[in-house]
Amino acid sequence: MTVQTPDKATPGTPLKNTWHGPMAVLVAFITLGVVYGVWFAYSVFLVALVEDMGWSRSLTAGAISVMSVVHGLAGPMNGRMVEKIGAQWTIAFGGLIFLIGMLLTSQVQTWWQLYITFGVITAIGISQAGWIPFIVTVERWYPTKMGTALGFAMAGIGLGILVGVPVINALIETYGWRQTFIFLAVFGASWVIPAALFLLKMPEEDPVHEGVASHENTTSADIETSTVPNEPLYRDWILETALRSPRFWLAGACFLTGACVAQILLMHQFAFMVDQGIAKTESSFIAGVIGISSIVGQLFWGNLSDRIGRERAYTMAAVCNLLAIGALVYLSSMLALWVAVSFAIFVGLGYGANTPIFPATSRDLFTSPFFPSIFGTLAISGSLGAAIGAWLGGWLYDVTGGYSAMLVVSAVLAVVSPFLLWLAAPRQPNPAPHE
Repeated sequence: MTVQTPDKATPGTPLKNTWHGPMAVLVAFITLGVVYGVWFAYSVFLVALVEDMGWSRSLTAGAISVMSVVHGLAGPMNGRMVEKIGAQWTIAFGGLIFLIGMLLTSQVQTWWQLYITFGVITAIGISQAGWIPFIVTVERWYPTKMGTALGFAMAGIGLGILVGVPVINALIETYGWRQTFIFLAVFGASWVIPAALFLLKMPEEDPVHEGVASHENTTSADIETSTVPNEPLYRDWILETALRSPRFWLAGACFLTGACVAQILLMHQFAFMVDQGIAKTESSFIAGVIGISSIVGQLFWGNLSDRIGRERAYTMAAVCNLLAIGALVYLSSMLALWVAVSFAIFVGLGYGANTPIFPATSRDLFTSPFFPSIFGTLAISGSLGAAIGAWLGGWLYDVTGGYSAMLVVSAVLAVVSPFLLWLAAPRQPNPAPHE
């Protein structure tokens, strides 16, 4: 049997062909902006669907909760697809499924159809063209500066929010939400599929010696005997051993709570602004500010976490979330555009830490040739947290008739999440058990 391992890299430089490394980051930047821009623009679709279809906010927001759950549950499958057919084909298939799901969404007549077409089909497309294959690609090209490289790649999500929310709002106002879904379907697939097949490349991998090619029938003992010379012992993590690690579950709890608070604030901020008396056009501008600040946050926190550690950087980002919540509390008592903009800046900075720090933490804890499957499973927690947050915000509003309870829950989660990351301790070595 042959073990496949990434080629060695000089610290701070991509592996082998230096042109393909930056191109991989660029393709990730644009593609993630396209597919996740649609995800976060659902805050605009939510208002349009409630007005046009007469559904409640919690029922309409439930579609994004279903999407988050499906997105997460597809993680292990996507990890295995990357290991079996490669990141390029996984992303291309995702682009095709995204096209089908969005076209079907444009024709929905009932809420359960929305849940299936957008919450399930489109979610599978986004997941296959999203986080896991691109995180694995960037990790392979930049193994020693993963936080920094992911910061640049994931900043595309911020660009998607910056450009997507106001543009999609304008399209909905002009053409309606159905035609907007059709446009986004064609536009997204036209970029994702060709970019994945013709622009994205993975580092060449060479057989090292007799080892383990697949972890389907692999034990820790098998991998221990095939450890690559001069490589750390913790390269032998497999999904089975990772699931038995308490640090796996602590990291997952951190991702869940962090994603939950982010989705509560991001998914319901547009409706909150409109309810406070801010015009939809200004509210979409504020969402654009969130996009800008999240780009800054992703670049800043990713690089900072490489320098001072994931825990310290994430804790500082949590303070930004608390300041954003404080801005919303102040905005509910005094309507002022500068307060709304302050919220947008702080929430963007706070959310910006999630996308580079979560995968970088996962790799710190579970470095392994089988990282795609491990991270694909661990990422379920983040998607579950996003699903809970999107639904919980709408449910709390429907039950209480206001946003106070939602803001209190958000503040608690913003404190708990970094505490859990300190317990997971990615700063400390995490050797796999040798049985």
